Amino acid sequence: MIDLSTLIDANDPAPIYAQLANALRQAIAGGSIAEGTRLPSSRALAQDLGISRSTVVLTFDQLSAEGYLVARRGAGMYVADIAPLADVSVARPSDSSPRQQHPKTPSFLRPGEPDPKLFPTRAWARTLARVARSTPEALCALTDPFGDEMLRQEIATYLQRWRGVTCSPEQILVTSGAHEALELAIDLTIDGQDIGLESPGFTPLQRFVAGRSWPVRWLDTSAEGPKIPDRLAKVTVLTPSHQFPLGGTLPVAQRRAFLSAAKDQDAWIIEDDFDSEFRYAGQPVPAMAGLDQLGRCLYVGTFSKTFSHAIRLGYLVLPAALVSKMRDRFIHPSAGAGITAQRPLAVFMADGQYDRHIRRARRRYGERYDATLTALQSWPDEWGHFHPHRAGMQIAYHLPDTVDDNAICANAATEGFAVQPLSAYSPNRSLRGLLIGFCRTGVTEIPDLIAQLGRHVNVAQKAAF
Repeated sequence: MIDLSTLIDANDPAPIYAQLANALRQAIAGGSIAEGTRLPSSRALAQDLGISRSTVVLTFDQLSAEGYLVARRGAGMYVADIAPLADVSVARPSDSSPRQQHPKTPSFLRPGEPDPKLFPTRAWARTLARVARSTPEALCALTDPFGDEMLRQEIATYLQRWRGVTCSPEQILVTSGAHEALELAIDLTIDGQDIGLESPGFTPLQRFVAGRSWPVRWLDTSAEGPKIPDRLAKVTVLTPSHQFPLGGTLPVAQRRAFLSAAKDQDAWIIEDDFDSEFRYAGQPVPAMAGLDQLGRCLYVGTFSKTFSHAIRLGYLVLPAALVSKMRDRFIHPSAGAGITAQRPLAVFMADGQYDRHIRRARRRYGERYDATLTALQSWPDEWGHFHPHRAGMQIAYHLPDTVDDNAICANAATEGFAVQPLSAYSPNRSLRGLLIGFCRTGVTEIPDLIAQLGRHVNVAQKAAF
């Protein structure tokens, strides 16, 4: 048995839980505790360290969620395989690089996109081959218009485990992504009435609503999310776990207030839970739908952020009262969602490989988030500010009202940057800022890229003043 008795320093002012978690992370990442090593039981380790067993249990749970440890039923806690993944090498253009050498499509610091180099290609290929051998008919045909039955069961299990949402497979509709799920949910519930949207908010959703000429009730949104209005629209779309694009979390009291008002006013809440798995401090925040005991919340999830855009799969969880209404409308099998990937994804989830992928991606994105945070802190205070939410796949950097964020993004795009202006997400274009991504960029490249982007911000600041 390994000796872990020196993990706690009595002279360290940091909390014991933090000391223990950090020490184990460093030991595992550094290789001094090897993959497959069985750790002492929580009771034994607590006795060795002279701390409470609950502190050790909390630490084990946290490191399991982060992917450093794996619990084996009846056998204890083991060190997981965290073999380092190769950082994405970004060929950063230098100041002297000719224009024609820049990428045709801007890609640096693009917000909201997972890193394709982290995709578990070999494991996914093995799963595809396995399904092709065992149940080849599942790759080309469905028996239920709501999607593959095994996949819907795995989604229900996953939502209970990761998001605190209790539902049956019968309530789940597999879609071609979050966009289709949102549109189906709105069409099902709006009944020709009005819709509430966050401002700022998701631009494609704003365009979808505008194209149908539905009256919009704009919800002014801050870093803490929108306040509940005196009267709800028939349908209100929220991003409560990680507001897009500002990044805040809607407090539980406001979540309950929205749900209660929806019940009282015969309205509906649609929860767009697009990237909530990626929190870099503590556990993921439970979904709003997990609080819903009134049957007023429709839940939208996607695999595009956690797994791959190429899979093109998402899902909609319906309140039980709406299932039959949706089935009456959704007659043809998998009208929008691709069939081929559904059963392999179900098997991938059932084998635990999807959970492992999320934990590994979260660990890597957390490192990149920290590097981006540190780099942005070097920008002068007069340029603007940001809120360190420690979550998501992008950071919203707020600029003074007089600065042209569109000009910054356009000029930076000539050097390969794909940052986006915050004004694009505000219906009245009153917001100014930059939406900066980090998931596709290697840690070592981030400081130079943020510094290079800062030169464009500096030019815009001088032009404004």
